[in-house]
Amino acid sequence: MSPHALAGLALAIPIGAALGGVLLLFFRWARLRRRTPPDPDALVLAAVSGSLRERGELAASLGELRTVHERLLDALPMGLVWVDQRHRLAALNRRGQELLGVTPGVVGLDAAFVLEPFPWLREALDLEPGPARRLEARGRRWRLQRMEAPDRIGALVQFDDVTEAEQEERRLQLRERFAELGEMTAGVAHQLKNGLAVLKGQGQLLKRAGHHDAADTLLEETEGLERLVQRFLQWAKPLDPISEPMRLEDVTAQALNDVKRRPASQGRVLSFEGRGTATGDPLLLHQALVNLLENACQATAAGGRVMVKVADRRLDVLDEGHGLSEDTAIRMLRPFESGRPDGTGLGLPLALKWLNAQGADLRLTPRPEGGTCAEIRW
Repeated sequence: MSPHALAGLALAIPIGAALGGVLLLFFRWARLRRRTPPDPDALVLAAVSGSLRERGELAASLGELRTVHERLLDALPMGLVWVDQRHRLAALNRRGQELLGVTPGVVGLDAAFVLEPFPWLREALDLEPGPARRLEARGRRWRLQRMEAPDRIGALVQFDDVTEAEQEERRLQLRERFAELGEMTAGVAHQLKNGLAVLKGQGQLLKRAGHHDAADTLLEETEGLERLVQRFLQWAKPLDPISEPMRLEDVTAQALNDVKRRPASQGRVLSFEGRGTATGDPLLLHQALVNLLENACQATAAGGRVMVKVADRRLDVLDEGHGLSEDTAIRMLRPFESGRPDGTGLGLPLALKWLNAQGADLRLTPRPEGGTCAEIRW
């Protein structure tokens, strides 16, 4: 290729590039000229749509947060009530609804109206935040605590029914005391038994020698002490209960027949009704029932009635006595604390021990019509 041709090619390349740039710029300008100018209303609608979308996402997030919050409250093992500054029931979790016997629909209503049947809970809302306290209401034991919360939130109170928990705690204390006293009683009873055997022998010698009055007095007292020692030995005796199906009406009938032959039952009407089954030790249950029936007869005045109600896994021994307060009922289940001047204080505790050994429990409760119900439950 000649030098002139090379020079022409070198000049043609930049000229072509320049013309190409001009043409590209022209086409872009033409496209911009043909584009429709933006609509102001469309811009506003787009902005509103975006805002609504963001609010919807925020509302969904808050809804999810509220759901999580409610689930956390419903998972609490105790009741929680929240009354806001407008005195509205802002929240009542599931456990609280169960304890008070109300429906979820009460949330949002006037708190004074919803809590009118529960004055003890309304009073707790007015307390200063502090440690939990316990009280009795509606025949149950309650634990309440006003919780710390900012004034703008309102009042928060957690509450729970601790009746069964307190009873179980007392039963545990009794079992521990039973174990301690059992060891001590065994040693004392054996020592007394040996001494009483000597006294009884001396009384018999006195009687043979013609000293009948002195001998009878000595022998009578000795026999009473022997019965007491026998109770002590029963108390200290380790138990090895069996577990087998029982017809509760059969065990009850046998126990009633035994008690009817005892002086304590004279002048009282003893009967039972119902049928039921349970799994346990028939002999231990028989012994426990005899003690409970004898105690019920002693509490019931002559001419009164002692009734046993039988059902599956439960027995109720009903007397027509003066009834027991909660404190007295607790005290009478403790060893050596009798409600009668001539009692040993072991009848009810032994019944409790025999029942506990076979997986049953004993509870003394006052009857609305008067008297006491000894409840046996498996």
